Amino acid sequence: MRAILAGGGTGGHVIPALAIAHGLPVRRAVIIGTSLDVGAYARRFARWHGMPERVREAMQVAIEERFGVRWSQLDVAKLAPRLAAPALVIHDRDDRAVPWSEAARFARLWPQARLLLTRGLGHRRILEDDGVTRAAADFIAGRSAVAAVAAPALPDPAPLY
Repeated sequence: MRAILAGGGTGGHVIPALAIAHGLPVRRAVIIGTSLDVGAYARRFARWHGMPERVREAMQVAIEERFGVRWSQLDVAKLAPRLAAPALVIHDRDDRAVPWSEAARFARLWPQARLLLTRGLGHRRILEDDGVTRAAADFIAGRSAVAAVAAPALPDPAPLY
């Protein structure tokens, strides 16, 4: 598979990250406006919609049973270091649904990831922005202008400073 494009909420990146970590051959990945922590996002989602905690917990159990995956297995912070494909993580600083700091952390944890931050697009309009679309297409095509990796590569073993 040449590329995978994922975004939105939590499931938008968890399933592709899980698939890549378990060997899905992908040359490049683009992740847009997504949360690092499944549990935290689910709790925010429940609060936004006035959902009692017992209902949110029942939803979690139903999802786990239906798909046969425990939420603890969907810890993207643990999956990210195992992701070998180059990635572009795009997030807006003004996203009120998911803090941009989660995308920055995700990009730092994913080897070969690059982080592109936008401003003024929020959580939904980011998907409609021509600049974001162009950046994603350029990254997938291998002609990305996003040059800096999110975390600098260190020699192995890393020197002590």
